[in-house]
Amino acid sequence: MRNLLWWSLEFPLKLWFCLLEQGKCQQRYWRSSLFHGTRVCLSPAPLPDKLARISRRGCADGISLYYDSCPARFELWRQACGHLLSPEDANLAWQRCLSRCQQACQDGVVDMGRELSRC
Repeated sequence: MRNLLWWSLEFPLKLWFCLLEQGKCQQRYWRSSLFHGTRVCLSPAPLPDKLARISRRGCADGISLYYDSCPARFELWRQACGHLLSPEDANLAWQRCLSRCQQACQDGVVDMGRELSRC
């Protein structure tokens, strides 16, 4: 019964908060891209240089968007999976698995950003 209440009442609320957090991350992304792109376009630099700078910044902003929105999504997964599995041992194993996956995702994004910044 407890799981049924959680899935019917709390899950939509948690999902809404996760979507709100992702929306805030996307808003920061678009604001950063817009202001940087405008500033670069209005600069006296040659067109190829402008395009390269906008491209690099867009890639960096995209990576930070994914990195910043990752914790909210994994927290939703943790809570949802906590209400799917009843045995405590399976739940703990799943929590550890999700923690490792989140760390691997974020580390991979950081590594990708470092590699792209060297180009």
